[in-house]
Amino acid sequence: MTPATTTQPPLLTDLSLSYRLVNPAQATGAKRLLLLLHGVGGNELNLLPVGEQLADAHTLVLSVRAPLVLGPMGFGFYQVDFSSGKPVFNHAQQLDGQRLLLNLMHEASAKYNIPTGQVYLLGFSQGAIMAYDVALTRPSQVRGVLAFSGRMLAESRQHHAPAADIKRVQFFLSHGRHDDKLPAFYADEAIDFLKTLGITPHYAAFEGGHEVSASSLAAAHQWLAKQP
Repeated sequence: MTPATTTQPPLLTDLSLSYRLVNPAQATGAKRLLLLLHGVGGNELNLLPVGEQLADAHTLVLSVRAPLVLGPMGFGFYQVDFSSGKPVFNHAQQLDGQRLLLNLMHEASAKYNIPTGQVYLLGFSQGAIMAYDVALTRPSQVRGVLAFSGRMLAESRQHHAPAADIKRVQFFLSHGRHDDKLPAFYADEAIDFLKTLGITPHYAAFEGGHEVSASSLAAAHQWLAKQP
C-alpha cells in the first residue's frame, strides 16, 4: 500500500461519514467527485497519496473514513472473518455501510455543487467491494468505479440492477498477480461477470501483492483523465 502522506488535511465530520478533503482548492468549481474508500482495518489516511496523484482542477477528492471502529485508527464498513480460508462478512453491517455511503455521495454532491451523476468511487480491498456493490445495485448514483485489489460480493451480483443501467458506469480494475489476501482470481471473476452484462472494464494487472502499485496508479490516472 502506498505510504500515508506526512501532511494531513483536517478530518471533517459534517456529512454522514467522516472524510478529509485531499484538494480543498477544488472545493468550488469541480465537475466531478472522487471518493476514496480504504480497506478493512485501515483508515482514510492510507489513500491520501493516491488521491493527491489523481486530483486535478476538475476533480474534488474526498478520502472517506469507514463507519465501524475496529481498533486504534482502524475502521471498516463491515467486519469480516478469514478464519475459514474464505472471507465471511457481516451482511447487516455491509448494508448499513452502503446506506451511509450513498448518503455521503448525495450530501457531498450537494455541498460541493457537483453535477448530478458525476461521482466516482475508488476503493482498495474492502473499499473496492463497497464500490462494486453501489455500482451494481445503485448504478444511477455513480459514474465510475476504480477497484484496486477487491472482489464482487455474490449478493451484489445476485441482486444487481438491470444491465442497461449498469452499462452507464465505467469500470477500472487493478489487481496484483501475487495478492495473498484477495487472490487475483477475484478480478477475473469480476471481469467475467461484467462481460455477461455487456461491459468490458479496463484491467491493469501488475506483478505485486495486496497493494496499490505505482504502475496501477499511473494507469488509473490515465484512465480517469479520459473520462468525461
